[in-house]
Amino acid sequence: MSKAFAAEPLEYSFDFSASGVARHGLYHPNSQLDRQREELTYGSGFYINDAPIGSAFGRHLDPAYSDWIDLALAVYYADRLSPRRDPKDPARPYQWARRISLTIPVRLPDLWNSPAVLDRAERALKFFTEDAWDLKFVPSVGNSQSQEAQAFLFSIPVSVPAYVALLSGGLDSFAGACRAVAEETAYSFVFISGVTNSRQRAAQREQVRALRRLARHEVYHITVPFGLRRYGRPRGEGEEQTQRSRGFLFLTLGAVTSLMAGSNALHVHENGIGAINLPYDATQIGTANSRGVHPLSLVRMEELAEALVGKSFRFRNPHLYQTKGEMCKHPAVRRLSPFVWTTFSCDGYPVQMHGKPQCGSCTSCLLRRLSLQVADLCEFDTGEQYVCDLLDRTSKPSEKQLRQLNAMEWQSRKIAQRIRGPRAWENLVLEYPDLQTIATELGARAAGGRPEVCGRLIELYSKYVSEWEHFSARRQLGAFARAA
Repeated sequence: MSKAFAAEPLEYSFDFSASGVARHGLYHPNSQLDRQREELTYGSGFYINDAPIGSAFGRHLDPAYSDWIDLALAVYYADRLSPRRDPKDPARPYQWARRISLTIPVRLPDLWNSPAVLDRAERALKFFTEDAWDLKFVPSVGNSQSQEAQAFLFSIPVSVPAYVALLSGGLDSFAGACRAVAEETAYSFVFISGVTNSRQRAAQREQVRALRRLARHEVYHITVPFGLRRYGRPRGEGEEQTQRSRGFLFLTLGAVTSLMAGSNALHVHENGIGAINLPYDATQIGTANSRGVHPLSLVRMEELAEALVGKSFRFRNPHLYQTKGEMCKHPAVRRLSPFVWTTFSCDGYPVQMHGKPQCGSCTSCLLRRLSLQVADLCEFDTGEQYVCDLLDRTSKPSEKQLRQLNAMEWQSRKIAQRIRGPRAWENLVLEYPDLQTIATELGARAAGGRPEVCGRLIELYSKYVSEWEHFSARRQLGAFARAA
């Protein structure tokens, strides 16, 4: 007899109201018994050092900004420690949507519990992670961040308007920063990075040093370390690997930095294919598709930011309608091409193999290598740094290493079939309905309305399909697999 599984989503509850302590529990749905709460004890904690943001500008963070960072970190922590597969019943299938309740101490509870802010915060989180979030804000007691208690060691003299952008260390981030520094000559630049490991930090710093070669005004770099402390617990044990809330944390750090710099916008540099992140195959649903810089994630963050600060604030991605290859073709990227090797794109970066920090076979690695081939920059990104070099004619990848290449081939074929003919948009959204929502929401904000957005999205995917058809790694698929 087959086993029946409960349809209810897993429910998690976290209480951060005790300073420095997180109490968390998991609800186990049971078809025969009333729902019972079982407390789980994890050997872990969380940390963030946001002191560099306040000290960089020579003043304390506004209480609302400090609360925003506290919320983002609490969400990240709860997301990581709320597995989508029940750890007490590993045979139970995944249920993508969870229900997560958080009690969070804040400095301004009335502001955060107001319907305008609370509803937008929960709505934003639901879009990022596709879970139901129940937020409760309580007054903080003796809960101050490190930057609130220390003297300022330095301050950024923002003598001209600041262009503030996230700097992840990835290829898109670096390419977009190159373009901005070369073209936005009236601005100083403030790059903000969330950092989880030393290799990431070293690469980001090397990229900033390169960017200063192009800049007319100052280029500043603020790094914010954050992460989990496991206290002897094996890495990954009892953790959710999708980490869909990372985007919310990064955008929060960026928005706070931008507001501190006196700017009304945060820039993110991500190609449109990666930002929208359509599924690569028919099995990739739900949380498998990251929404870290999805265009509607940026809209949800705008709604939250404006309710929180009471004024207009924008999250801008100037590359939404560009492919990664187009971003890399910019002359400023060519000027700094010797630094391309410092960037990273791998889903598993850094891969734990000496001298080979990127796997070379995940979709992110493949999109990276495609873009550098399109931009004629392959000489600055040798195959030596990849575990699997699919551009090497002599390589003999395994079936597993070809899995993502096959998935990208499948996606490209589907898109190519849909965008042919006069009803390209109708056919494309029939395959990918989420594009309809993107066009509607962005169209309400675009000068040319929804038709302009639809047209630009068709153009984006047409360019991507054309680039993919000339990607040399496709030879690994064999002639039959490449046939349209």
